Amino acid sequence: MSKRLSLIFIATLIHLSVSAAGNYEDWWQKGNNYFDQKAYDSAAMYFNKIATLQPHNAEVYYNLGNTYYRLNQVGKAVLNYERALKYDPGHKLAADNLYLTQSRITNRIQHIPEIFFVRWWKGMTGNNLTNIYAGIAAILFLAAIGYFIAKRMGYVNIDVPVQLSAAVIVLSAVFVFLSIASARGLVSSNHAIVMQEGAPMMKAPKYGTSQSLIPEGIKVEIHNQEPGWHEVKLPDGRMGWLEQTALEKI
Repeated sequence: MSKRLSLIFIATLIHLSVSAAGNYEDWWQKGNNYFDQKAYDSAAMYFNKIATLQPHNAEVYYNLGNTYYRLNQVGKAVLNYERALKYDPGHKLAADNLYLTQSRITNRIQHIPEIFFVRWWKGMTGNNLTNIYAGIAAILFLAAIGYFIAKRMGYVNIDVPVQLSAAVIVLSAVFVFLSIASARGLVSSNHAIVMQEGAPMMKAPKYGTSQSLIPEGIKVEIHNQEPGWHEVKLPDGRMGWLEQTALEKI
């Protein structure tokens, strides 16, 4: 009986996988067709279905950004271009269209350039480097283990200095650390997009006074959270509290 149930379960999984793949191709074609017909609301519906099925697909977020740009929904366009760049930092079209969309933000808050070592660290831990760092770490680690095994079994007669062996192991650990730091950007984000026009930024949650009104489409950095509220840092360095409903995480 249990064997029969297992077979039924496996068959169900196969059926669901095939159906999902079929839906993906169908939704993609329909989304593109509706976009070409300028039926942007319908195109967005199908592209969002694909994003639900494939949440790490940079290309579908790029298409969603284009669709919401045509619908003049600046916040959603910026959000989806940012998501496309999150999963594919080298997506030049998404970067170009993001810049174009941000130019449409009324009273846009200008970004203050980051300190050089912050820019350097972000460049070193880009999402697109995760697999590269992991691969280098694996090669170094396996090379060190392979050498010690071969040496012990008598296949290798070359003596490698202890300092070199230690350096290889340390380098392997460094690349593992860089891989983990790079991968963190894929599974979590402390950045969000303001999704409502004129969102009031407060000095304190709930009972604070409004400092200013934040335009739709502005990218903020989340620092702290309280129920229903996020403390954020604006591109110009100012800090304040925004309601959670006014934000969408990238």
